[in-house]
Amino acid sequence: MFVGFVENQNRRKREPNEEPASFHFVFWIGFSFILGFGLFLLPFGAYLPLSVSVWAIIILFLPVLFLGILLSKKTGLKILLAVFLSLLAGGNSILFLGDSIGYSLGITAKMDVLPEEVSHYLGYRYLFLRDFYLDDASAGEFRSPLLVRKRSGGSVYGPVIRFQYKEIRSISGKYVKPSLYAICYSKDNSKCHLSSLFSGGVLLLEPLWDLEDLPFSKDSIYLVWRGSMDSEMFVKGVYSLLFFLFLVLIWAVVVYFSQNQGNES
Repeated sequence: MFVGFVENQNRRKREPNEEPASFHFVFWIGFSFILGFGLFLLPFGAYLPLSVSVWAIIILFLPVLFLGILLSKKTGLKILLAVFLSLLAGGNSILFLGDSIGYSLGITAKMDVLPEEVSHYLGYRYLFLRDFYLDDASAGEFRSPLLVRKRSGGSVYGPVIRFQYKEIRSISGKYVKPSLYAICYSKDNSKCHLSSLFSGGVLLLEPLWDLEDLPFSKDSIYLVWRGSMDSEMFVKGVYSLLFFLFLVLIWAVVVYFSQNQGNES
């Protein structure tokens, strides 16, 4: 037993010889995570549909998380906060900044489209028309739960929404195929208006409702009717850039105070 006691004493864990990572090293590593992941996902927000972009951020975040876990051995667990902030930065790029850039550069928005030519521009998120009119004879409204998404085992619904619609026709009299409708929707106790001053909006290739007794053909296309989005997209871009700065500021404050506490101890 005496020999075993001596051997156990010799097997004590050695004290680490490496010095803790410096403030600048930890800050710039976390800064690279936040800014790098956000910038990397910008093209997804500007080019791809939202459904594809959401899967992209989930899949591409896994290598970032794995790298953060590896670096935590040198920088400490606080680097995992930077990994989490990078996820927020990626979501900001896809939902806001990328959308604003795509609209401003004409990547996701197409202006001055003839109604009969809409089928050539189905890859855009936003379409705005010219030489059209809203046919009051085909106007109508209905109520339906908002269809959030469809699954193989069923559908996910939101609140009951009041929809209004009018068919869009060409001034030239040319046949619009597939059928094109302007729609707007609001809460059940209010009413929206399909203004003749507007010229387009968000393109929908699938309905936001799950009703079958409606006068729409299966291949109908819908435009969520609204006015110019220039000012809205500009404000969205400004606020998304400020959000990036806010994330970096949070990271800098956390690293600074954790470093001071480490020096005092």
